[in-house]
Amino acid sequence: MREVQLKWLPETVAHSDIGLITKVAKMYEVVAHLEVTKDGVRQLVKIDFYDDKGPEDLHNIPFLKMEGAMVPHPLPEIGGVGYIVVWNNHPLSVAAINFDSLHVIPPYVIGENGVQITIRGLPEGVSGFLKAARIMLPPDNVNVVDIAEIEDSIRKILTPKQLEIAVLAVNAGYYETPRKISKKELSELSEIPRSTLQEHLAKAEAALVEWAVKTHLSK
Repeated sequence: MREVQLKWLPETVAHSDIGLITKVAKMYEVVAHLEVTKDGVRQLVKIDFYDDKGPEDLHNIPFLKMEGAMVPHPLPEIGGVGYIVVWNNHPLSVAAINFDSLHVIPPYVIGENGVQITIRGLPEGVSGFLKAARIMLPPDNVNVVDIAEIEDSIRKILTPKQLEIAVLAVNAGYYETPRKISKKELSELSEIPRSTLQEHLAKAEAALVEWAVKTHLSK
């Protein structure tokens, strides 16, 4: 399994058809993929429109179709911020769909900092999509990560107990904002004394941060 981060700089986006989005919205964040078909993707989008732009302006973008509000959220007004459901059949999106075992991982943003997306899948699917992307819209930066190598590294730097508790904490929503579970509740869930749980989490967090920094600096 491989994970690849692709980045397009603002000037690259501006000179592409994706730049049409940046003329309508300050920020276009794909929060989730509601439906994926061989012809396109139905996306849940959080959007921040320019003062004189609104949902109807998305219809002027050939590869987008605004389908409506995401209930219970109202449709954003002109110049407003809100959630909308959009059908996207941009060639790059369709290309990603047509490679087996390949997934584009939301959320990702189209905005003033350009575009950065993360794809994940089997090596042959990732390789095929990268070739297609370099033809349609060459990315300015490509960072390839081997998921198996990351998993192996994490298992080496954490003890089995630290990894077990870290996974439990993530799955229970401890690291979400706002937190879905407290340390006390996590202690009760894991049946581990709070002080012991806190020690395991602190050591796991410190080890992961140190590993991430050293990995980044070595590139």
